[in-house]
Amino acid sequence: MRGQAQWQNRIMKNLTSVVTLSGGTADYEDRDSAPLFLEEGDVVTTGVADATWPGWVWAESPEGTKGYVPEEILQSLGGGYFRVTASYDPTVLSLKRGDVLESARQIHRWHWCRNEQGNCGWVADYLLREIV
Repeated sequence: MRGQAQWQNRIMKNLTSVVTLSGGTADYEDRDSAPLFLEEGDVVTTGVADATWPGWVWAESPEGTKGYVPEEILQSLGGGYFRVTASYDPTVLSLKRGDVLESARQIHRWHWCRNEQGNCGWVADYLLREIV
Protein backbone atom coordinates (compact mmCIF):
# COMPACT_ATOMS: atom_id res chain seq x y z
CA MET A 1 0.00 0.00 0.00
CA ARG A 2 2.38 2.60 -1.30
CA GLY A 3 1.91 6.05 0.06
CA GLN A 4 -1.41 5.28 1.74
CA ALA A 5 -0.55 6.80 5.12
CA GLN A 6 1.11 9.84 3.55
CA TRP A 7 -1.86 10.49 1.27
CA GLN A 8 -4.35 10.17 4.13
CA ASN A 9 -2.30 12.43 6.38
CA ARG A 10 -1.82 15.04 3.65
CA ILE A 11 -5.56 15.20 2.91
CA MET A 12 -6.57 15.43 6.58
CA LYS A 13 -3.84 18.00 7.44
CA ASN A 14 -4.67 20.31 4.54
CA LEU A 15 -8.34 20.70 5.33
CA THR A 16 -9.90 24.02 4.58
CA SER A 17 -13.29 22.83 5.76
CA VAL A 18 -14.74 19.71 7.29
CA VAL A 19 -18.35 18.62 7.01
CA THR A 20 -19.63 16.39 9.80
CA LEU A 21 -21.71 13.57 8.37
CA SER A 22 -23.52 10.52 9.58
CA GLY A 23 -23.21 7.22 7.76
CA GLY A 24 -26.76 6.72 8.87
CA THR A 25 -28.42 5.14 5.87
CA ALA A 26 -26.87 1.66 5.90
CA ASP A 27 -24.00 -0.56 7.00
CA TYR A 28 -21.34 -0.85 4.30
CA GLU A 29 -18.18 -2.91 3.97
CA ASP A 30 -15.77 -2.84 1.02
CA ARG A 31 -14.79 -6.18 -0.47
CA ASP A 32 -11.94 -5.07 -2.77
CA SER A 33 -8.97 -7.20 -1.74
CA ALA A 34 -6.45 -5.58 -4.14
CA PRO A 35 -7.26 -1.87 -4.60
CA LEU A 36 -5.35 0.29 -7.08
CA PHE A 37 -3.07 2.69 -5.15
CA LEU A 38 -1.42 5.27 -7.40
CA GLU A 39 1.47 7.69 -6.99
CA GLU A 40 2.08 10.83 -9.01
CA GLY A 41 4.00 9.83 -12.14
CA ASP A 42 2.62 6.28 -12.38
CA VAL A 43 1.41 5.21 -15.82
CA VAL A 44 -1.87 3.33 -16.32
CA THR A 45 -4.19 2.24 -19.09
CA THR A 46 -7.91 2.91 -18.89
CA GLY A 47 -11.14 1.22 -19.76
CA VAL A 48 -14.59 2.70 -20.06
CA ALA A 49 -15.92 5.49 -17.88
CA ASP A 50 -18.49 4.43 -15.30
CA ALA A 51 -22.01 5.51 -16.33
CA THR A 52 -23.27 5.04 -12.76
CA TRP A 53 -20.48 7.20 -11.29
CA PRO A 54 -19.65 9.96 -13.82
CA GLY A 55 -16.11 11.29 -13.40
CA TRP A 56 -14.65 7.88 -12.50
CA VAL A 57 -12.79 5.69 -14.99
CA TRP A 58 -11.56 2.10 -14.81
CA ALA A 59 -7.73 2.01 -14.77
CA GLU A 60 -5.10 -0.73 -14.75
CA SER A 61 -1.49 -0.58 -13.59
CA PRO A 62 1.36 -2.34 -15.45
CA GLU A 63 1.27 -4.93 -12.63
CA GLY A 64 -2.37 -5.75 -13.44
CA THR A 65 -4.00 -4.09 -10.43
CA LYS A 66 -7.32 -2.52 -11.44
CA GLY A 67 -9.81 -0.05 -10.04
CA TYR A 68 -11.76 3.15 -10.50
CA VAL A 69 -9.92 6.47 -10.31
CA PRO A 70 -11.09 10.08 -10.70
CA GLU A 71 -10.57 11.09 -14.33
CA GLU A 72 -9.04 14.47 -13.45
CA ILE A 73 -5.85 12.84 -12.11
CA LEU A 74 -5.08 11.28 -15.51
CA GLN A 75 -3.11 12.98 -18.31
CA SER A 76 -3.13 11.33 -21.72
CA LEU A 77 0.24 10.18 -23.04
CA GLY A 78 -1.29 8.78 -26.23
CA GLY A 79 -1.58 5.18 -27.30
CA GLY A 80 -4.05 4.42 -24.51
CA TYR A 81 -1.59 5.30 -21.71
CA PHE A 82 -2.15 7.90 -19.00
CA ARG A 83 0.18 9.51 -16.47
CA VAL A 84 -1.14 9.92 -12.93
CA THR A 85 -0.88 13.61 -11.96
CA ALA A 86 -1.68 13.20 -8.24
CA SER A 87 -1.35 10.38 -5.74
CA TYR A 88 -4.58 8.45 -5.17
CA ASP A 89 -5.62 6.22 -2.28
CA PRO A 90 -8.65 4.04 -3.16
CA THR A 91 -9.39 2.89 0.40
CA VAL A 92 -13.14 2.61 0.97
CA LEU A 93 -14.25 3.20 4.56
CA SER A 94 -16.45 0.53 6.12
CA LEU A 95 -19.50 1.95 7.88
CA LYS A 96 -21.98 1.03 10.55
CA ARG A 97 -25.38 2.70 10.60
CA GLY A 98 -25.08 5.95 12.58
CA ASP A 99 -21.27 6.33 12.38
CA VAL A 100 -20.20 9.96 12.62
CA LEU A 101 -17.69 10.99 9.94
CA GLU A 102 -15.76 14.07 8.88
CA SER A 103 -15.69 14.68 5.14
CA ALA A 104 -12.50 16.41 4.05
CA ARG A 105 -13.03 16.25 0.31
CA GLN A 106 -15.68 15.28 -2.21
CA ILE A 107 -15.01 14.03 -5.75
CA HIS A 108 -17.79 12.94 -8.09
CA ARG A 109 -20.27 11.98 -5.34
CA TRP A 110 -17.68 10.22 -3.15
CA HIS A 111 -16.40 11.77 0.09
CA TRP A 112 -12.95 11.25 1.63
CA CYS A 113 -13.91 10.75 5.28
CA ARG A 114 -12.41 10.07 8.68
CA ASN A 115 -14.37 8.19 11.33
CA GLU A 116 -14.22 8.67 15.10
CA GLN A 117 -11.52 5.96 15.35
CA GLY A 118 -9.28 7.91 12.95
CA ASN A 119 -9.71 5.55 9.99
CA CYS A 120 -9.91 7.24 6.57
CA GLY A 121 -11.45 6.24 3.28
CA TRP A 122 -13.97 6.98 0.55
CA VAL A 123 -17.72 6.84 1.19
CA ALA A 124 -20.42 7.16 -1.49
CA ASP A 125 -22.71 10.13 -0.95
CA TYR A 126 -25.87 8.00 -0.92
CA LEU A 127 -24.65 6.46 2.37
CA LEU A 128 -24.28 9.85 4.08
CA ARG A 129 -26.39 12.63 5.50
CA GLU A 130 -25.20 15.92 6.93
CA ILE A 131 -25.50 16.46 10.67
CA VAL A 132 -26.97 19.88 11.33
